[in-house]
Amino acid sequence: MAQREFQHSGVRLNVEDRGSGAPIVLLHGFPLDHRMWQAQIDALAGHFRVVAPDLRGFGGSTLTDADIERGVSMEKYAADVVGLLDALEIAEPVVVVGFSMGGYAVWQLALRWPARLRGLVLCDTRAVADSDEARASRLKMAESAMQAGNSSPALGMLPKLVAPETYSDRPDIVDAVRAMIERQSAEAVAAAQRGMARREDVTGRLREITCPTLCIVGVEDAISTPQEMHQIATLLAETRSPDVRLVEVEAAGHMTPVENPSAVTEAIADFSRECYLSSGDF
Repeated sequence: MAQREFQHSGVRLNVEDRGSGAPIVLLHGFPLDHRMWQAQIDALAGHFRVVAPDLRGFGGSTLTDADIERGVSMEKYAADVVGLLDALEIAEPVVVVGFSMGGYAVWQLALRWPARLRGLVLCDTRAVADSDEARASRLKMAESAMQAGNSSPALGMLPKLVAPETYSDRPDIVDAVRAMIERQSAEAVAAAQRGMARREDVTGRLREITCPTLCIVGVEDAISTPQEMHQIATLLAETRSPDVRLVEVEAAGHMTPVENPSAVTEAIADFSRECYLSSGDF
């Protein structure tokens, strides 16, 4: 098994489906696709079944006209994941990893379909909604992308996506992230930005999430800061502290899975193994 495609709710969803055994679902961030997880896919597929979709509009997945005009809500991204699991005939609860925007979708998955989750990994993401300024900036980028006809307006994010040392000293990583952004369409950028601009603030609902949770953050993340991720972990732990942990990743900014892939892979693998062992499914 490798690249597969499924029709769901009027769109085509592309997914990399590799390995066998207990499933781990990897959800990418904006403005990227499933290939940001390549190091994790390669390493984890020897021990798990790894399911890494392109979220609606990104990579090999498509959008509807309504998605472009109104934006894709985080609930819709989450519903696509549920539909994909059904298409793959994965009925058991799974470990789901959400990076950045993928984390916004995972919040909705955890709140709306809790029975589908065995464990939750939140990687460099946020629980709060956008400020008025951030919302305006997203809508401006959406318009700029549609006017340009490509994803070039999103390239301005690049210096904040990685640690300063990565940006100055590791051109291979910077070039790989730039190329991934450039592969995305204007429509995907616009639809995602419009959707994120109106996403829910889930901070007050974190106590509703009851499955084991791992939080991962780069020590130099300027977008989803370590302090903010600590606050998320603290709120999640108020009702189940033994089941919530936080890992800070050295030598990484926001793009921890790309900047320090071995540390992120190890954290995901250890957590997932514990989740499945506790249920006797590993």
